[in-house]
Amino acid sequence: MSYILLTTIVVSEVMVSQKKSKKLSPANLEIMKIIWDRGESTITDVFKAVNAGRHEPVRRTTVQVQMNRLTKYGWLRRRKTGLSYSYSAATGRQKTRKAILADIRDRVFGGSRSDLVRCLLEDGSVSSDEIKTLKKLITDMEKNKR
Repeated sequence: MSYILLTTIVVSEVMVSQKKSKKLSPANLEIMKIIWDRGESTITDVFKAVNAGRHEPVRRTTVQVQMNRLTKYGWLRRRKTGLSYSYSAATGRQKTRKAILADIRDRVFGGSRSDLVRCLLEDGSVSSDEIKTLKKLITDMEKNKR
């Protein structure tokens, strides 16, 4: 195997593993939802919110490590406030939702928006109000394309 090919493979694998590590895990998404809902928060604020209603609490250090990683990956911003830090979202909720759905659309549905939407609608649990909203969205999109 040539040096250039081997280097390309190694660099590609590093880039793929870095990309994967920047995706939000379910636990990280839970923290992001808390930050989006509450705005700027301390680790203690998030720790209390994460454990509200849980039978088995998550340790404060676990929340702290996750928040530090989210900061490192660019999902959160950290600001020194007195003796502690306050954290705020670096990326908005809607932008994150779009990125997650685009990833699912590309990986699971081969880039097809219609297949993604069909899958969401075919389970039969769509209310009549949701159908009205979807029809209005499509009508508005069609008007804007003209």
